[in-house]
Amino acid sequence: MGRSQESAKITPKANLILASGSQSRKEMLEEAGIAFDVVVSSADEENIKSKIASLKFEEQVVHLAKAKAEKVSFDNPSSVVIGGDQMCVLDNKLLHKPGSKEKAVASLKQLAGQKHFQHSGVCLFKNKKCVWEYSETVELKMHDLSEEEIINYVEMENPIHAAGSYKFESLGCNLFSYVNGSSHTVRGMPLIPLLNALRDLDIISLE
Repeated sequence: MGRSQESAKITPKANLILASGSQSRKEMLEEAGIAFDVVVSSADEENIKSKIASLKFEEQVVHLAKAKAEKVSFDNPSSVVIGGDQMCVLDNKLLHKPGSKEKAVASLKQLAGQKHFQHSGVCLFKNKKCVWEYSETVELKMHDLSEEEIINYVEMENPIHAAGSYKFESLGCNLFSYVNGSSHTVRGMPLIPLLNALRDLDIISLE
């Protein structure tokens, strides 16, 4: 467990843990200047997904975020634990992280010229209890990309672990004709609502 402090300017009043291995979520908290630890949750996501599949996607992401945070909170009850989850949805169907360049190309071919949604859930746990939860959805429309553009993008960015097969925080933002919502949410975590919650709960402050 390593503390991320290179650019940190705000030390929380309680130890803060990000219960996620997501590089994007880690970078967003670092960009916000928050000192925190990372503990990747061992929650069985696939098992949880099978149990909550009938729920709306905006509810599923909160359930998964809470499951991740709860696992870490049990081992770190005095810390404040952040849980997060994200789902990319096209035509009411979940697009999984591709895992390979070939699947990323296939996924982006499906998304090209189409409107789709990124659902992101986030929560806070302390002493094994959820003290705050939130869900946000962003609507995006991708350019009608050519096959050459898609292949070139995948070769340049290798987005095989990204929800939707694109990294919005870098080259991926060039793929879109419009985005209706927060770029933080597209990246995997509604950052401003989270920072507001941490402030309201008197965990962070600029004092």
